[in-house]
Amino acid sequence: MNDEKKTEIKSKLSILFKDDKIKKIIIALCIGGMILIFLSTFFSGSKGSSNDNANEKTVGHSYTDLGEYKTKMEADLSKIISKIDGVGNAEVFLTLDNGSENVYAVNKKQSSTSKASSEGTDESIETQYFSVRRSDGSEDGMLLKVIEPDVRGVLVVCSGADSSTVSERVLEAVTKALNISSARVCITKLSQ
Repeated sequence: MNDEKKTEIKSKLSILFKDDKIKKIIIALCIGGMILIFLSTFFSGSKGSSNDNANEKTVGHSYTDLGEYKTKMEADLSKIISKIDGVGNAEVFLTLDNGSENVYAVNKKQSSTSKASSEGTDESIETQYFSVRRSDGSEDGMLLKVIEPDVRGVLVVCSGADSSTVSERVLEAVTKALNISSARVCITKLSQ
């Protein structure tokens, strides 16, 4: 670009910015854009789809600590169990297998190489992980889902456990909610 065109563009821009109405519109658009960028950080990744497997979830909230996941599950179960008619106060203790498992997007390529020997061809599978580039320039694997740990056992201590009807209701609620067998659940009476 030559100097004449640069000067012409500068003069046109200066005329535009002298008008207060245009300045206000430009400032409002900039502020609106910043607000949209700010709000997008809160809403990105918050929608997930439901799965048939109770321990498998789409990426959203990933628990960084197994203890955090366990505490949340115990609190949720205690809260819902205590709402069952006749249960009274309820406390729940969970035991879990291992930790969470992250599942990343992969592209598997099968390649075969031929050897001159009598063994024939040698086939191998090459695994290539998809990655996501972040705004700061770093790259991470594309996380598809987080498989939460399986529940090994549940102990429910509640006031109404001496009633067989209440115990059956609690047992059914726990086994259905966690998708585990009744052999993994113990229900006992809370001491007064």
